[in-house]
Amino acid sequence: MKNCNHNTEKLHHLFFSLFISFFFFTTSLQITHTQNSITDISAVLNRTTFIVLVNRDSKPSPFLSPQHWYSSLLSSSSSSTSSFIHVYSTLIHGFSATLTPLEAEILEKSHGVVTLFRDSILHLHTTRSPMFLGLNYRNSSLLKLSNNGTDAIIGLVDTGIWPERKSFHDDGLGPVPTRWKGQCEEGEEFNRSNCNRKIIGARFFAGGYDASFVRSAHADGSIVDFRSPRDSDGHGTHVASIAAGAPVAGAEFQGFAGGTARGMAPQARVAVYKVCWSMGCLLSDVCAALEKAVSDGVDIISVSLGSSRMPFHLDLLSIMSFRVADRGVFVAASAGNEGPYPASITNAPPWVMNVGAGTIDRDFPAVVLLGNGKNVSGVSVSIKPRHETTRNAHPLYSSGKITSSIFNFSPQYVQGRIVLCTTDGHVSTVLLGTLLKYAGAAAMIISHGNLDPNGIIAEPHVLPTITVGVAEAKSIQDYIISDTNPTAVILSYGTVPMHARAAPIVASFSSRGPNLAVPGILKPDIIAPGVNILGAWTGAIGSPDTIPDPRRSEFNLMTGTSMACPHVSGVAALIKSVHPNWSPSEIKSALMTTASIYTHYDTRNMSIQSSRPKSPISDEFSSEAASPFGLGAGHLEPERAMDPGLIYDLGYDDYVNFLCGLNYTERQIEIITGKRVFCLENGDRRLNYPAIVVAGEEVEDGIVVLIKRLKVVSEGQGFYKAKVVGFERGDYKIEVEPKILRINGIGERVNFKVMIRKEGKRIGRKEMWVGALIWREEITKHTVRCPIVIYSAKKYIVGL
Repeated sequence: MKNCNHNTEKLHHLFFSLFISFFFFTTSLQITHTQNSITDISAVLNRTTFIVLVNRDSKPSPFLSPQHWYSSLLSSSSSSTSSFIHVYSTLIHGFSATLTPLEAEILEKSHGVVTLFRDSILHLHTTRSPMFLGLNYRNSSLLKLSNNGTDAIIGLVDTGIWPERKSFHDDGLGPVPTRWKGQCEEGEEFNRSNCNRKIIGARFFAGGYDASFVRSAHADGSIVDFRSPRDSDGHGTHVASIAAGAPVAGAEFQGFAGGTARGMAPQARVAVYKVCWSMGCLLSDVCAALEKAVSDGVDIISVSLGSSRMPFHLDLLSIMSFRVADRGVFVAASAGNEGPYPASITNAPPWVMNVGAGTIDRDFPAVVLLGNGKNVSGVSVSIKPRHETTRNAHPLYSSGKITSSIFNFSPQYVQGRIVLCTTDGHVSTVLLGTLLKYAGAAAMIISHGNLDPNGIIAEPHVLPTITVGVAEAKSIQDYIISDTNPTAVILSYGTVPMHARAAPIVASFSSRGPNLAVPGILKPDIIAPGVNILGAWTGAIGSPDTIPDPRRSEFNLMTGTSMACPHVSGVAALIKSVHPNWSPSEIKSALMTTASIYTHYDTRNMSIQSSRPKSPISDEFSSEAASPFGLGAGHLEPERAMDPGLIYDLGYDDYVNFLCGLNYTERQIEIITGKRVFCLENGDRRLNYPAIVVAGEEVEDGIVVLIKRLKVVSEGQGFYKAKVVGFERGDYKIEVEPKILRINGIGERVNFKVMIRKEGKRIGRKEMWVGALIWREEITKHTVRCPIVIYSAKKYIVGL
């Protein structure tokens, strides 16, 4: 869980470094400079990087090139010698440069300038998952038909890559696709020979990062980054191997999760775009990377970064992703790790595939044997079976609730003890373990609170550690309080590789809807494996990366929606290989309408579910059936997505009409699309999306009517029959017209109408009603499922 485990301590280090730097800097000013010099330096300090969007058609004719025009704009608005950081010419047109607020204000009023965006920092959101998803290496129809994705190119916008890992060997791969136009950029400890027929391109973008004040906070070299595509963090290497890693036999992490590790599309090509550095990822660099990725020729872009929750015309990442999708490139993005809180979703645009995190059925069971004879179950990947330190009884000590990653453990209380820690919020538990190790603790018992109430996350720790749920932690706490000499023994049972627990379950930390940017668009779109995922790792640091550690691992276990996202990216690459002419919206619809809402495996009958009744996917936070605001349309089902029967197709005109319906002005829509538009009447905010989300308050005012469109994408002729489930005896009545669709062949489009009205005079006290519209074809057995959500906006939006 990248944000949860790493960002808090980095922010503490940043603030401390900024304070020290500011103190000595201001002191030196008072001693060595005149008042005029101080004024000049203050102006420099106030300079900020801005991304300037221009209308390319407004370029005055005397200028031979856009760059000459941009230079003129800069010189006319700036009193200093500002220079370009990036020049944009593929998806957007303009440049980025450092400016004072006054210079930015002048520039924004210049002829041809559309708008300015202040540069901002974005943060990253990690053997069993391919088999769990049904991608059996020998028997998968999708893998066979797609040739393991060998013609697909996945662009990974992340922290770079460690190219020597076995996951990125190119054995058995044919020539690089001829359409590829990318490069392998050389830099620190990275040269052209690091690319091959697997890693076909690698670039790095640091201009915005270097220009930011964040970079200057570490000018002393306290945090070292490779000035190249080489990955010093590990995150980019991990997600790349999940999406497209080649098969590696004997993969494991310190004796756990052993087996053959491979990515979703094991023969897909990888293009690396390093934009993230030790203190984050600058928006200006991300924009430059997305431009290069599209011009290089990628088919899929995987982004485990968070956008803002602002309106789309004010969110440059939303603008960029629209233009990427408009070029025919599928974009998958992580939902964020801010769950279980409602409306915590990021990456909200309907043109982006938003991915939440679920569990898989592998487990790393461990147990705490309390001195009173009770056993408490948990998980661990840092306690080896028959571990000498923890197999003997040790005194127990409770640290109480911890709300900060910077915590002072006194050796007087923790030395030689097993320490119980309960956290609240996004606290780095890996750092807590490191601090306890330095203080002399024997082991740690950790509970992550609401982020992981059932204790499903097994993190790599330098100290023997077991993760337990909230209820289990309370029972241990009660024992410590009640006993004058509490003791415990911790034991690990290693790895149970499959069918160890009911799965999938929506992880508590996974960000939730509703979608505040557009309440009528379901987010997340889908969930995929994102808990305890094995993937390749950097050779620059150990795992965990909180302390200097000479040990290096070929693989690492990580958790987060960052790990769920590349599962979808890899599967999208397989589908693109089978259906090269499918648009991003067609791939997205296929993934959503074939997603499962049922657990793959039920521990109650100890068998893979093959007959009804099936158990619905549950939510770790509530322990009840997951709602679409956590689950999306369901859990990723790759094999079914290859042949969905029908899809809800979307194009450029649909999105423009949608934005018009949201009351965006024509100028705002032009900022998003890059083209002049004209809104006819009021547009239609009911996008032809493969999910229906309606506020109950709208239905109170009368009937809600939605016009939907389906496109035939599978062979065969016949009839599809509509069935609405979940609203048979509810407060709402939902009707579909027509109820039967006659299908004649691939490419045909058919329309239908969905009508939602109140049933009775008053609505009950529920806050959400959930069901689905299912189109079923009896001969070919195609089933096309569209979730329906009617919810109380007063509860979910106004009350926030």
